[in-house]
Amino acid sequence: MCELLIFGGTTEGRLLAEFCVKNSISVYVSVATDYGENLLDRSEYLHVIKGRMTAEEMTAFIKNNAVKTVIDATHPYAVEVTENIRIACENSGAGYIRVKRNSGKFFGNGMLFDDINSLVKYLNTTKGKIFITTGSKELKHFCDIENFSERCVARVLPSENIVEECVKLGFSEYQIIAEKGPFSEKENTVQLQKFNARYLVTKESGSVGGFENKVNAALKCGAEVLIVKRPEEVGITLEAAEKILLKKVTVVGIGTDGVTTMTREALNAVENADILIGAKRMLKPFEELKKPCLVSYISSEISKFILECEYKNIAVLMSGDCGFYSGTQKLLPLLVGIKTDVICGISSPVYFCSKLKIPWSDLRFVSLHGKRENIVRSVCISKKTFFLLGGDITPKDICSKLCEYNLSGVKVYIGENLSLENERILCGTAKDFTDIECGNLCVMIVENNGFERCMKSCIPDEEFIRGKVPMTKAEVRNICVSKLEVGTNDICWDIGSGTGSVSVEMAVRCFNGTVYAVEKNPEATALTDKNRHKFGCDNIEIIHDNAENAVQNLPIPDCVFVGGSGGELEKIINAAFEKNPEVKIIVTAVSLETLNGCINFFNEIGINTEVTQIAVTRTHRIGSHTMLKAENPIFIINTKILK
Repeated sequence: MCELLIFGGTTEGRLLAEFCVKNSISVYVSVATDYGENLLDRSEYLHVIKGRMTAEEMTAFIKNNAVKTVIDATHPYAVEVTENIRIACENSGAGYIRVKRNSGKFFGNGMLFDDINSLVKYLNTTKGKIFITTGSKELKHFCDIENFSERCVARVLPSENIVEECVKLGFSEYQIIAEKGPFSEKENTVQLQKFNARYLVTKESGSVGGFENKVNAALKCGAEVLIVKRPEEVGITLEAAEKILLKKVTVVGIGTDGVTTMTREALNAVENADILIGAKRMLKPFEELKKPCLVSYISSEISKFILECEYKNIAVLMSGDCGFYSGTQKLLPLLVGIKTDVICGISSPVYFCSKLKIPWSDLRFVSLHGKRENIVRSVCISKKTFFLLGGDITPKDICSKLCEYNLSGVKVYIGENLSLENERILCGTAKDFTDIECGNLCVMIVENNGFERCMKSCIPDEEFIRGKVPMTKAEVRNICVSKLEVGTNDICWDIGSGTGSVSVEMAVRCFNGTVYAVEKNPEATALTDKNRHKFGCDNIEIIHDNAENAVQNLPIPDCVFVGGSGGELEKIINAAFEKNPEVKIIVTAVSLETLNGCINFFNEIGINTEVTQIAVTRTHRIGSHTMLKAENPIFIINTKILK
């Protein structure tokens, strides 16, 4: 299987293909013509694809053949092809490398033109023979020159199809030089003199395109040099691309301490590497190997060094396992074109659980290493939650928060400096460790036997802490939140949170996300806070402000519920759509006037709505009889963006 695809048809493409064959690197090479194919020698490592491809065809080929890296070595003037290759790489996820041709040197008199059309316009102000060396693709533009059939001579590739196209354009056979380059300075001189050319037309094609030989010949013959400027491009040199293809990077998981917990494969990779890269703590166990080292854990810094250094066999050391909250995922996409291997290591939860003699297969994993996560909500929905620490949040911070949310009795395991000489493992409850001091290398497992065995939905009204603040009733709440299709990582707005009942039902669904409960009534915000704590929803952020002010500073929403707008509905909706045109919005109304005003507003801004009216009737006992008691009907306005 080939993981490398080169788009060639140029000298650079051919040289790269030859380089791959020489170094036993399997490669696909795409060329447009028979001529491009014939320039490539046959080899077991070389697989040629002939014919022009659209961006869609390129994408399909890359996906179907599991190509990981694409090298664009097409002609610098093949702008459209390059754009198609870029699009195909973006759509397929393949890495993209552009090989940029070195510019040729030019000394003497000449003129530069931004494009062929402006060059042709200039030639229409001149007299004398014109020697055209820009290829057959742009030859049609020169037909706009007055008396072109008498003034112009075109040099093209020796292809029967190309010559036929030239004749169709109106070039006679004596005006066509069908020969294969590259051409020496002497050969260019002979041809210029033969046709008594006063003008040489060329692209800024660089040394490999024969640019310098053409220019020097023109200067000898007294011909004026007219140059089509090369399009601006960003890329690397042929030599840099060859160096990349020879490099190999092995990302090594060194376990919890290095050496003692490493696999034999990982040790071999470290011992055979030309250089080791990693954080100081990770490099220390291998000092006796006396290898060159780069101390760094920043992916961008490491990748830059790897791409520019002369080392070929490089080992990057990662703590624990490369697949467990590792910098590996950031590093690998930056190593475009470089052969990479990943060697697994023993992760901290695997080691820690082995010490505790408990399985790790049923853990819920949460990383607090330099980022914020929902601690309490994670514990509420899982029997066992593993916390990877190492940032600002410590074991005592977690235990204090668990106690704040009435989870002081959950079982807690703390592992500090795992597998090192000063290893410490503690066991107790959350309330036992609210004052504990731990080092930076720390992990935790929280065991909650009273975890939620199902997702709370349509929570009975009586379970909420109530006051005099209105509350969205259970059945209505359930339908609204269900229609919003709240995802696990979503950002939700609850405008007019009241008791916080909708906020809670949103929060249990977006347990990795956040609900922003906006409420201007102090009594209501207090109730939302109490219910947030009662239901273990530390992913609810309470905003005590009016909606118009609050929504301006809220993050981009995925879902918005408006239970009370305070007369600011238009401003709330406009703010939500401005931040996210695809946002899902539910508005509830109890009066016909509110319903009518809401629908009219949505129509004005081009938003279609689905309206559902729900009337809930519940039973209650009066003496020996069961009676029906109807709740007020509610209108649910659900937005659907017009396509």
